[in-house]
Amino acid sequence: MRVIAGKYKGRKLSSPPGNFIRPTTDRAKENLFNVLQNDVEGEVFVDLFCGSGSIGIEALSRGAKKVYFCDKNGDALKLTKQNLSFVPDADYELIKGDFTDVLRKLKVRGIKADCIFCDPPYDEKLAESILANVENTGILNQGGMVIIEHRSTDDAIASGTFDLVDSRKYGEATMAFYRKIRKIAITGTFDPFTVGHKDLVVRALEDFDKVYVVMLVNPDKTPRYSVKERLEMIRLSLLDYRKRVVIDYYEGLTVDYLAKNGVKYILRGLRSENDLEYEKVIADYNYTHGEVKTVYMPATHGDISSSAVRENLAESKAVKGLVEESIENLL
Repeated sequence: MRVIAGKYKGRKLSSPPGNFIRPTTDRAKENLFNVLQNDVEGEVFVDLFCGSGSIGIEALSRGAKKVYFCDKNGDALKLTKQNLSFVPDADYELIKGDFTDVLRKLKVRGIKADCIFCDPPYDEKLAESILANVENTGILNQGGMVIIEHRSTDDAIASGTFDLVDSRKYGEATMAFYRKIRKIAITGTFDPFTVGHKDLVVRALEDFDKVYVVMLVNPDKTPRYSVKERLEMIRLSLLDYRKRVVIDYYEGLTVDYLAKNGVKYILRGLRSENDLEYEKVIADYNYTHGEVKTVYMPATHGDISSSAVRENLAESKAVKGLVEESIENLL
């Protein structure tokens, strides 16, 4: 093993004797840092199952501000310390303990990480637990990355809190890249989706990485347009933002859907003071039962609503300016 790039490029690293540590191959390591690129220099890096310390040392070589080398195996930490002998000027720390204990210790100390690399024992299938503990401890900075190496025959897990943004296969090993992003939901029946709804989405994207537009389906109500038709209207209205918008529908409680998808915020547009009084009751329920925070925005199109569109249609009046031109024909 060796350091591939940076100030320590070419330095040889000691390999572990026997099979108690499974080092990441040089090829996989090189590709890992090609993906990370700007997520290393000047950042705080956690090598959570450090083994030989190869990954964390590579991060130091490439300009990481500080690296925490963590492992529950004492022999692994001894090997890591040995490999760190040629980097006396670097800022690093060795921490012994199970990954749950390590994350808890970092939290207590108020440490915030930008990147957490994890190469846990494949057979223990710890990915879901790792992501849950990272979320619960809150040690990852907003926009931070968690990389979990796993056996290629195992699927990367689905996580509501983190988005799986990349996945790279290297023979028997695969690296799954998860990024923590700010998500917010805009819910409604959207019967139909108006320019007022679109305006809320566009404004939400200014402060959040991803917006969930969730159509709530009430089986006791008969809307003018079917679920399929309304989903298509939303899709056509938001084509320009499709990479950052999730369009979905749900027949249960809003808090259940948001919990399933790791969404902690919901956006409501206010047209009047009466709207605020009504929304407060719902907001209190969502926070009490799901710890979902409600964000309010004054509606810039206070005179536009789905009911206004339906009334115009019922009276054979034009709906131009109330909905996107792309869906006028559908109406």
